[in-house]
Amino acid sequence: MKFEKPIVFFDVETTGLDIAKDRIIEICMIKIFPDGKKKEKFYSKFNPVGVVIADGAFEKHGVTLESLKDEPEFKEKSQEIVDFIKDCDLGGYNCKRFDIPILVEEFYRAQTPFNIRNAKVFDGFLIFSKMESRKLEDAYRYYTGKVLENAHTAEADILATIDIFNSQIEKYNFETNTEDFDKIINSDNDNLDFAGKFKKKDNQVFITFGKHKDKNVNEVFKTDPNYFDWIISSDTFTQDTRYITKRIKDRLCQK
Repeated sequence: MKFEKPIVFFDVETTGLDIAKDRIIEICMIKIFPDGKKKEKFYSKFNPVGVVIADGAFEKHGVTLESLKDEPEFKEKSQEIVDFIKDCDLGGYNCKRFDIPILVEEFYRAQTPFNIRNAKVFDGFLIFSKMESRKLEDAYRYYTGKVLENAHTAEADILATIDIFNSQIEKYNFETNTEDFDKIINSDNDNLDFAGKFKKKDNQVFITFGKHKDKNVNEVFKTDPNYFDWIISSDTFTQDTRYITKRIKDRLCQK
């Protein structure tokens, strides 16, 4: 399969699963260049100052706040991360649902501008769920015939994801370029924001939650314009969703 740009495969460990409020405490990124021969790696842990690690998250990755006390805050490394992934496509396992949205939130908090939407995303979970539907460990065993050691450490998980991705290319005969490949695995993704609160269909934008679920934003703006202000001002929503809401409102105000 021909790649036009490098692909950065990455995995994060976090304080919990709340994209709006939790923090990244570990990231591993491995950049693979189009020739497949050259690789670069970025790795760091972070101190999630003021945010505790949820019990469920600790059970998964075993990282304690004490072990992170001397690590940098994410904002201290945010520009290095942007420099590492700029002009690249992205890859991961279930990264479209979690890793990318929480990374975007960290960029917002660090006030580090970066338009991640310019990157194509190759999510091994999406490929696998469409073909087989399994967890990472099962996917690794299915595609490689091996048992995944040290699961739920960032580097082990992302190395496993790269192995899965390469096996998927071979197994499903993805003899095409990245543009076509992106369309294959992301054809049913019509989210405007990473949290999926707004979807686009037939050039119309619809709300996907709450009292206005499945309603067109034009209709809601006419009958309940304050609804958009509520989303924009509420920290219940991710900063990405609030940013997209503001853009939607600004466009509606111009009509």
